[in-house]
Order: sequence, then structure tokens, then C-alpha cells
Amino acid sequence: MRNGELRCGICGSSRLSPVAQLRTVEGQNDRLRLKFPRPRAFTLRPTFNVDAARACLDCGAVLPFLGEDALNDLNESADGLTGYDA
Repeated sequence: MRNGELRCGICGSSRLSPVAQLRTVEGQNDRLRLKFPRPRAFTLRPTFNVDAARACLDCGAVLPFLGEDALNDLNESADGLTGYDA
């Protein structure tokens, strides 16, 4: 694999579509959101919009990802985030 080559996280294929806008069928402004639990009572849940995706041309998996602004916001708040118990 060449340095920086993207691969599908499901099948490992390097055949991915170009970046596409990711929206729901409900409307142009409806987006997927990555939401974390509230860090403290009376605070908002950290939420990051997932605006883009690629599709694997071999297995059909859709690989969503954050845009640049949301990724920067996530990195700034990453130390204070907690996850849900699975």
C-alpha cells in the first residue's frame, strides 16, 4: 500500500468513489451527527456533523467522515470526551 492510500474499512479495497456530500432523504439540511455523552450536567452534548462520504466500489460500504471544521472541533475537545458503554 502506498503511503496515504485510502482503503475500505470493510473489505480493504482501494477502489473508492470520489468524496460525496452525505445527506438524509428528509432534507438538504438533515445530516448525520457524531454525538457524545454530556461531559457534565447542564452542558450540551458534544456533536459533530458528518458531511461527506466515500463509497467502496467493490463491496458497497459507505465510509462517512467529518469535514475539516468538524474535525478541528473534535480535536480541540477530544480530551474531554467520553463514550457510551457498549
